[in-house]
Amino acid sequence: MIRNTLILAAVLAAVSAPALAASHARDTFIKEQDVNGDGVVTKEEFVITRDQLFKAIDADKNGVLSKEEYVGEFKGRLEKRLAASTETAEKKEEERVRQMRQADVRFGVLDSDKSGGITPAEFAYSGWRMFVTHDTNKDGTVSAADPVAADTN
Repeated sequence: MIRNTLILAAVLAAVSAPALAASHARDTFIKEQDVNGDGVVTKEEFVITRDQLFKAIDADKNGVLSKEEYVGEFKGRLEKRLAASTETAEKKEEERVRQMRQADVRFGVLDSDKSGGITPAEFAYSGWRMFVTHDTNKDGTVSAADPVAADTN
């Protein structure tokens, strides 16, 4: 019963939380994916947040992320970040161009079957790789107890 209550609470928190990608930095990953606030990201929490993110990006609700949906969602987050930045307009534009080029590349990588869309399985796999990367002590969770890999935080 307690487990079901925790899962329901996590689902409700995930629905109300902003949709974020799986971060390459362990501490940011924990902050973004820890839906119950205990400092530990379980596999269940991560599955919930990835599923919510996929649904949020899938604007036409057809179960596949088009390039326009995937890149458009990223562009929205990027523009908010750039608007809050104190960098010069020139630096912001350089960042925008670089980041949008990378978003196109990421779409091509995530669309592993080259179908022109990212399926839930392709999306889940890409996120799962990041979970496994952060679970450096291999206990099935991501927390501060996981030593940070040199190239991720």
